[in-house]
Formats: sequence, structure tokens, C-alpha cells
Amino acid sequence: IIFQILASEIALISGNISSALVTYLDVASKTNDVGAAKRATELALAIRDHESALKAAEIWQKSDSEDMGASDAVKALYLITGKNNKLIDKLIVERENSRKQNTLESFYNEVNALVSKSNNAASALHIFEKVSYKDRSRPEVMYSRAMLHYRKGDKDEMENILRSLVKKKPDHAQALNALGYSMADANKNLNEAFDLIKAALAFAPRDPHIIDSMGWIYFRLGQLEMAEEWLEKAFSRQPDAEISAHYGEVLWNLSREEDAIQIWKMGFNKEPNNAILLETVDRLKVHIDKLKGNVQD
Repeated sequence: IIFQILASEIALISGNISSALVTYLDVASKTNDVGAAKRATELALAIRDHESALKAAEIWQKSDSEDMGASDAVKALYLITGKNNKLIDKLIVERENSRKQNTLESFYNEVNALVSKSNNAASALHIFEKVSYKDRSRPEVMYSRAMLHYRKGDKDEMENILRSLVKKKPDHAQALNALGYSMADANKNLNEAFDLIKAALAFAPRDPHIIDSMGWIYFRLGQLEMAEEWLEKAFSRQPDAEISAHYGEVLWNLSREEDAIQIWKMGFNKEPNNAILLETVDRLKVHIDKLKGNVQD
């Protein structure tokens, strides 16, 4: 075993990750050694060999059932490799443990964060629905389901769930904001959208995404100066790609094209594949090359 590990390390020094992976995975399979399994998982991930990474991570988890890193790796790799039924089964077991420990809220927040990483919106929703079907009346479950429906394109279902949620829990700032923002983004029911976002802001006045929504609803209402004021505040607190898309569009409509491009650049540098930012600059016929390069001081 020692010779195999030394041979693997020599292979790594030579840049032969695949060879080292095979050896570490073999050692882990034969010995259930935690260190070898963890090392094999890391090497497999480095070369994007997800099936080998899953094999290694399962050995790692079996050998050290208390290691949350192993459990998280297995769940993520089930998701990546499309083994949805295995992921659902594992999450249902974890859900029952969380119920007994009275930690369901954090459990569902973690499940939502996990499935939201899936490239398949329908698959993400399916997994969450299967795991949460006993807890559909819980606020965190309702909110996550609404957002997953929105991502899938089921905007009517998202709205139905959010309306039920704010009726059940009128102080749910994120639900109020999501409902108001979705209306503002669709450019419909703007007066109701404004009231919803205003209510969300009262419950969470420092939340940059709610501040962003307030700027966006002012933009939809044609009040560009107020929109700029709110979006500048949101961007100063959290200069992410989505807020930069909104802030830049307002500046663009104020005939401050160069300022808009600088704001978009900052968002693009952080998240070049952000769909909202890319859609914004494409719609305004700004060539993507203008967003590349350094931001001017």
C-alpha cells in the first residue's frame, strides 16, 4: 500500500493525475482508508472525472459517516451525475433526522442551495418537491418551491405560491420582494408591485436585493431619478451582476452611456455569464466586447 501511495505521489509530481487517481481509488476500495478516498475524490474532481469522484466519495462517506464534507460531496456528485433517485433517497433520510432535531428550516435552505446549482431547472424542482412533500406548508419550503417554479418558467405557479405565503406570513420580506419584483420585471400590476416592495423594505431595510427592487419599480414607473438613487444605494452595498444590469440600464436611459458601461463592466467582471446582465446589454445593442477589460477609475 505504501509503495502504491508513493507511486501515486510521483505520478502527481510528473503531472499524471489520472494515473495517481487510479492508484488512490484502488487503495481506497481495498482498504476503506479515509485519507486515500478523500485524496481520490479531490484528484477526480480536478480532472472532472465525476463518476470516479463519486465512487471515491462514497467510500469516504462509508469510512467516516460523521464527516459532513463526505456527505456533501456525495450529494453534489449525485446531482452532477444525474443520479436523482439516489439523491432524493439520501435527502429524505436527512430530512427525517432534521425533523427529529428540529432543524428543518436550515435543512430545506441547504437543499434549495444544492438543487439550485443544477443546470436542469425541471430536475431541481422535481428533487425538491419529492423531498419536501410532507412539509409543503412550511414558509421556507413554500418560498423555495416558488423560486424553483420561477426558474423553470412557471411564473403563474410561482405567483400563486408566493401569494399564499404572504397571506400566511405577511412579514416574509423575501416573498414580498420576489412577488413585487416579478411583477415589476414583467411590467405589470406596477402599483401593487410598488406596495409589495415597499412592505418588503419595511421588514428588511438593508437588504440590497430589496433596495434593488425598489429602484427597478421606480424605473418601471418612469421615475428615473428615484430609480438611480435607489440602485446606486443597492450597487454600493452589493455590486453583483444583476444589480449592475438594472443600475446600468437606468443610467443608459438617463443618457449616461459611459457610466452605464462602467457599471456593467463591474458586474460582468464578477459574473460574465449572468443571464440578466447579458440580456440587458443585448437588448440595448451594446456589444459584449465593451464590457471586457479594466474598469476606469
